[in-house]
Amino acid sequence: MSDDISPERQKEMIEQAAQYIVSHDLEDMAIIALEGTAPFGTVVGELGIMMSYPLAVTFFNNFGADFVKMFGFNYQENAESLIKRIEELVEEKRREELKRKELERELGNNNDGWLSRIRSWFRG
Repeated sequence: MSDDISPERQKEMIEQAAQYIVSHDLEDMAIIALEGTAPFGTVVGELGIMMSYPLAVTFFNNFGADFVKMFGFNYQENAESLIKRIEELVEEKRREELKRKELERELGNNNDGWLSRIRSWFRG
């Protein structure tokens, strides 16, 4: 971890990145990319700083700069932390979806989508 990024800031950035990834349904792509590059942590981290720092600062200001620094200095550990948090959020999202479907079933609203609505129109 970089000397100028506190552990609290590091956790906050991992949480924000994980929330963004899961909310935009990018978890599969992110996990594949992170797990695929984690074994090459030092090389990927150093190249990542050189390649992405200018863009991160341009588009995301201080958050982008801190995020690139955080991943660049300890890529493997931070990638594993991000993967773990993404998996936790995906599990929470899955549980909420199951609860929502169960509630819909209990309320009698078991329409599966537009096709089932069209079928019900033709049936009467």
